[in-house]
Amino acid sequence: METVMTATEEQQPGQPSTASAFRARPLFAVMAICSGATVANVYLAQPLLTLFARGLGAAPSSAGLVVTCAQFGYATGILFLVPLGDVRRRRPLLLIMLTATVIALLLAAAAPGLSLLAAAAALVGGFTVIPQVLVPLAAELAPPQRRASVVAGVQIGLMTGIIGSRVIGGAMGEIFGWRSVYVLAAVLTGASGLLTVALVPREPARATTIGYGRLLASLPRLVRAEPALRHSCLLHASLFGAYNTTWTSLVLVLTHEPYHFSTATAGLFGVLGLAGAVAAPWAGRFVDRRGALPIITAALALTLLSAGAYALGRTAPAFMVAAIVSVNVAVQWSQIANQARIFAYLPEARSRANTVYMVAVFLSGAVCAALAGVCYAAFGWPGVCALQAVLAIAGLAVLPFARRYDRRHRTALSA
Repeated sequence: METVMTATEEQQPGQPSTASAFRARPLFAVMAICSGATVANVYLAQPLLTLFARGLGAAPSSAGLVVTCAQFGYATGILFLVPLGDVRRRRPLLLIMLTATVIALLLAAAAPGLSLLAAAAALVGGFTVIPQVLVPLAAELAPPQRRASVVAGVQIGLMTGIIGSRVIGGAMGEIFGWRSVYVLAAVLTGASGLLTVALVPREPARATTIGYGRLLASLPRLVRAEPALRHSCLLHASLFGAYNTTWTSLVLVLTHEPYHFSTATAGLFGVLGLAGAVAAPWAGRFVDRRGALPIITAALALTLLSAGAYALGRTAPAFMVAAIVSVNVAVQWSQIANQARIFAYLPEARSRANTVYMVAVFLSGAVCAALAGVCYAAFGWPGVCALQAVLAIAGLAVLPFARRYDRRHRTALSA
């Protein structure tokens, strides 16, 4: 296997030891809270599409552009900012991201039209990549035998933030207007981010000669060098894309015939997504004991089944509820398992591995959100559900390659 350029050793002099860092459980809790507050910014627009259309004079399908721009921005921020976690001190890096995110959120709150709102959403997505710096840091501080469990703990915060953004955002938007949602997000981002920066362990200056250009240039080599990274990118990109197709369009179904729910009521369906957060600790423990691929397989199967349940849910609320619960459990399981897998294979380049992985995932999410809008306009809700099913099947087709690779590299996975 090709040797990938590394910028740092696994443990820098002066950094806290793994054992002492893991005993600092409040740090991981704060990381989870901050991850939830900041990742929520990417999803703020999803329950507000009807309000954007009404307030800014746009069609509901056009309002989906804000969601797409936020996710493209997130993927871009991951690509250009997250790799710095391998070569720069995390505290000042997080502080810069935090400040820029708050400014971008306030710009979104003041946007006078849909185009400027979409541009501000792209900036918000681009800078609010703080969770993708924190997740590799948490994996670095955790002992190997608990790595997936610690990652799962941070992912609980992520999932809670994603769901909370939809539930609270939908309710606040209905009562106070959509601009208030972005103002509240700026306050929560600033408060949780400053607390996290205060608690993250101090690091010495990184002794590295790697420039920013070479750092980014190392990403393609990382993809070529590690098949496991390619597998996990394809596996979760397929599943997340499937998840995003229906989740992005769900508010349009719930606020129109036959449901005719208000935006606030439709947003309450997001509470069901907390099933993923509830299932996360078990998934982390399972991955620590038995490996990642059984969980990933179950997640893809659940996603495929939920596509059928979503289609039936067009007129049957019970199936809609079952689909929402299933697909949120699936996306959480897959995220935990795939990230634990790539962190085990690439301990010397976790930030860059996470960059490649998350760029692939969020580009898939953005493209599939756009495709969902096209499918909804052309074929309605059944077309969106069919797209989810096709993407889940594509992920299942990658599994045999990942299984063969993991069987040949059991030692790396247990390290």
